[in-house]
Amino acid sequence: MCDFKNTCDFTNDIGDARQKLPHIASLHLDGCPFPHAVARLYFDKGGYLFHQGDALRGAFHLNSGLVALERVDEDGRLVVLKVLRPGALFPCADLFAEIPHATTARALSDSRACFIPRERMLSAMADAATRPAVLRCCAQEARDSENAIFRLCSGDLSDQIIAALQTVLDERHEENGCLHGILPLCWRDLAAMVGTSPEVMSRTIRRLSKSGRLKVEGRAISLNPPRGEDRRRALARG
Repeated sequence: MCDFKNTCDFTNDIGDARQKLPHIASLHLDGCPFPHAVARLYFDKGGYLFHQGDALRGAFHLNSGLVALERVDEDGRLVVLKVLRPGALFPCADLFAEIPHATTARALSDSRACFIPRERMLSAMADAATRPAVLRCCAQEARDSENAIFRLCSGDLSDQIIAALQTVLDERHEENGCLHGILPLCWRDLAAMVGTSPEVMSRTIRRLSKSGRLKVEGRAISLNPPRGEDRRRALARG
């Protein structure tokens, strides 16, 4: 988890969080690792923080909500690379590589974020207090990218879908070995995460439901352990 999760505090915000967005206001946030150079942004669900190919002007620290990072390949296919949660600092790799945005960032829910200009991010690397946190965020971004590649390349489609659901489920809790949560994105987006079509996704979800691997009630998802896992858990508990 990014070390900046609690550094930008909106409890004393002067704006109306219900206001239609994006709305940007400059402010100084006490405790923020980037004082005097932070902008507050609100995004409605479905809004865009930036688009693939845009000039990169700075980084975002996600304070609340969920954001999907997407990319369109040369054939026009949309791939959802990952879902960002509060605490994420992004896109570090593009910023330090000094290239345009390689992805599109889309708000999956009403979201709030801090914007840190590129110059402030780069100068922060000279600060011993913030440099380790920035480097940890860069390392986490690299690990997330590796996990996305692994998810797309390993196992059959059913396993890829289960792995993607385990990654994105919100409001999650575990009960008797089953993982329960709310799907924060549509099934079309989940299909894009595993590199398949919505039609194939629908058929695979039906097969997984019939086999007992998962249960779907609207956006409520329950993931059951594979057959034999309950017995193994019981034996482990003695």
